[in-house]
Amino acid sequence: MRKVFIGVDVGMDKLDVSISLDGQKYDTLQIFNNEGSILGFFDYLKTTYKKSDFYFGYEATSNYMHVLQRLVHNNDFKQIMVNPYVMAHYLKHLNSRTKNDKIDSIGIAKFIQTIEHEDFKTIFNQDDKTLRKYTSSINLLRKLDTQLKNLIHSQKENPIELLDSLLKTLLLKIKETKKGLDKEAEKVLKELFPHVIELKNQIKGVGYALLLELIPIFLKSQNYTLKQLQSFVGLSPRIFQSGSSVHKRESMSKRGSSLVRKLLYLCTMSAIQHNQIIKEKYNRLVDGGKNKMVALVACMSHLFRAVYVKFHQGLVNV
Repeated sequence: MRKVFIGVDVGMDKLDVSISLDGQKYDTLQIFNNEGSILGFFDYLKTTYKKSDFYFGYEATSNYMHVLQRLVHNNDFKQIMVNPYVMAHYLKHLNSRTKNDKIDSIGIAKFIQTIEHEDFKTIFNQDDKTLRKYTSSINLLRKLDTQLKNLIHSQKENPIELLDSLLKTLLLKIKETKKGLDKEAEKVLKELFPHVIELKNQIKGVGYALLLELIPIFLKSQNYTLKQLQSFVGLSPRIFQSGSSVHKRESMSKRGSSLVRKLLYLCTMSAIQHNQIIKEKYNRLVDGGKNKMVALVACMSHLFRAVYVKFHQGLVNV
């Protein structure tokens, strides 16, 4: 079977596509980012490249990639969601002097040809999309709350009675809306995965806010190993060395979601106080000479692994 590699630069309204047959010529085109246009493109592929296997690659782009991801999955094409950080470095490696959506799609098509075929593991999961819609909305409200509070504080020496009253009313509305969304998201999570109630009770320190961020990651990455997921959220160690003389201290890679790491940090701080297993591990590492922050990161990783294992055990038992 011939191999056709399709690199897609995903935009809000359009998709820039680059097609390469066995790594040869790169044909480019642009289609709309909607179901009808994408299905029409699939018909074109099947007609033009008969008896071929199709490999799709695209960067993670919040919600804009969901239609493409679902339709690729439904048509049994192979697909991989590329880490934007890795892709940015690869495009620099190509040494292109110009950058636009068309060139990015060609770069993605070239990059996915360097990946082993068994690593095209990305799947579509509707429960992941449902939970992410809630978490995206909650995170937006969280940012608006912080920005509005900062604005009100910065303008307190410039009082305008009506405007100040409207801003405070808006801030209160944002807080109330976020509180309501938190409860609704927790309810939806429990309905989709009832075993998370027992999971939360078993792992002291873990809250629903963390579960709402971690479970979508588990769902969309079912074919990935625990080690790969740990790297995805930025908990894997980063080692820097040059030659035989320059060796910097190991640190977290921090390449994943900063919010996930923040929630893991807060839950781990709580677990050190209330979770006997995490508490003993932290004290053992510190007493053994480890830096407190190193011990804390090790406990964050432990908590992440515990949630992963317990969640999947619950899925198996359902």
